Amino acid sequence: MFVPSLLVILGFMFVHINTHYIKFLNTPQKNVLLSLVSGGSIAYVFLHLVPELAHYEVVVEKAHLPLLFEHLDYFAYLLALLGIALFYGIDKLNDKSQRKNENEKNLTRPQEHIFILHILTFALYNGLLGYLLPYLSGDNIAAYVVYFIVFSFHFIANSRVLHLTHEDLYIKAGRWILAFSVLVGWLLNELTHTSALTIAILSSFLTGGVILNILNDELPEQKKSSFLAFSVGLISIGGLLQLIL
Repeated sequence: MFVPSLLVILGFMFVHINTHYIKFLNTPQKNVLLSLVSGGSIAYVFLHLVPELAHYEVVVEKAHLPLLFEHLDYFAYLLALLGIALFYGIDKLNDKSQRKNENEKNLTRPQEHIFILHILTFALYNGLLGYLLPYLSGDNIAAYVVYFIVFSFHFIANSRVLHLTHEDLYIKAGRWILAFSVLVGWLLNELTHTSALTIAILSSFLTGGVILNILNDELPEQKKSSFLAFSVGLISIGGLLQLIL
């Protein structure tokens, strides 16, 4: 599935580089779109990514882990929690740095070293999405299409938040780093051999990150969200997944 996966990666790169040109994201109507997108993303996470954690747990249990980890229960789920904790911590650092810059320098964005940390964390996140693309999508063209739809909108939401947070720093450097990190991750998978244990560990960690970022970046504020749009997204992606998985 070389060609479909390459097309998905190139599509993701295009989304990252060009999201800030989408003027619709600056209008009040964006909340309807974000509600639709978040519904689809949540369906994808809970009907595809989260159920896979049970499979990853079996893989981990059969592997020979270092003594420090071999007696831990629910190791795959702990890795998902680690992914949630990491991205939550990065968000808190952003908020703290932004308040500090506002008070001391009258700037509305976080400090530059926090920008670097934030972008590098999301570069890892994007790299994992590129690296794990074949394993998360399988050998099914329809699954690749759903993966592309869900994560394209996910990247649009992420890029919008990163742009609002880091302003011109994101436009000058951040978007390019994130665009090429997806490609680098995919290339690493194409050029190297990966064990089932590595896939299980990385996928479990990524699942936690995806859950936290969907809740942070895609769900509009409750008063501005559209339950109808959310339900349409939820049912549409949920129905597609039932047909293809």
